[in-house]
Amino acid sequence: MNKVATVERLIAKHRALDIALRNDRDSFLSDWNATHPFVDEFLGPALADVEPRSSAGDYIYLDERPAIIQALLDLHEKLESLSLDATNVLAGPGSSSILAAFALWLAQRGSRQIYYIPPLYHTLHFFLAMLNITAIPISRKQVFETGFDMNLPTESTILLLCDPIWYAGKRVPFETIAAISLWQEQTDSLVFVDGSFQYLQWYGTRAEHTSMLNTERTFRLVCPTKSLGVHSFRFSYLLHPGRFHEELVFLYESLVGSVSVGNLTFARRALHVLSSDRTNRSLTDFLKTTYQELLERGYLRTQITPDCGYYVFAIPTVEVDRQIAMGEEYFELTGYAGHVRINLMVARRIYLGS
Repeated sequence: MNKVATVERLIAKHRALDIALRNDRDSFLSDWNATHPFVDEFLGPALADVEPRSSAGDYIYLDERPAIIQALLDLHEKLESLSLDATNVLAGPGSSSILAAFALWLAQRGSRQIYYIPPLYHTLHFFLAMLNITAIPISRKQVFETGFDMNLPTESTILLLCDPIWYAGKRVPFETIAAISLWQEQTDSLVFVDGSFQYLQWYGTRAEHTSMLNTERTFRLVCPTKSLGVHSFRFSYLLHPGRFHEELVFLYESLVGSVSVGNLTFARRALHVLSSDRTNRSLTDFLKTTYQELLERGYLRTQITPDCGYYVFAIPTVEVDRQIAMGEEYFELTGYAGHVRINLMVARRIYLGS
């Protein structure tokens, strides 16, 4: 047996074992977990109540936490009337690792070319280029610009887009997503939505436009860490077609491994907050008010009126010492001289002193 066949057989054995252990772990003699009598002694009282002590010696995989997965499913049913199950969810610590896993999944399936609506987050561009996957833009302008038009492929393919356009605080319009939805059905194409900054809307309903896309042809990345603006914890998840679930889980957990107990605790809390009636409205109201105040006081001006998120793309009218900022060249954009990405929370501290 040649080397390639041997490696393929080895990987297949590990994948089969991974599936089998989801149903029966008690008799797994080769287990990598470490349940022992000294957990309380080693952790001490400071870590009490963070996680049940009986499982503190185990690796933590979010897909093996039914309560978290169910809370996530309930959230999307409540917000968007989506009927999903556990095979539609991959959860883990942060968006970057999921972007890397998706790029690896494309390479694994032999994809050499994909299409996208500019901009893509630079991390995804980085991973695609590293894996020699060519990303072809289907528009010269971005969705918030006059003259935006999509040259959608006629063949079945893969389309990537960001919603919202994070650096400018702009949601992709409903009409654009509706057109993509129709094209998706006509061509049987897959769509990947980097929705890391979703659920930070300033106005309107909490449902996201991309929820209208066919769930069995759509990958949709959501990041509660960003939705709550609490970046010291890491929690993101990928909604995806159920037929790809096992291969995605195996690939992702091979890349990332388990999550920390702190991230597990945060995941529970984040889903609780987002599913509440108040949700993250304290943050989104604060961001909207901050933008309006900065605009009214003349600290910034912009051609792009934001409607979500905590970034705006604007011209700061008052310079600060040692100012470092990201201009249009960072975001596949031209025609916006002097505009830079501005974090509203930072701008409030600098310009408004609070």
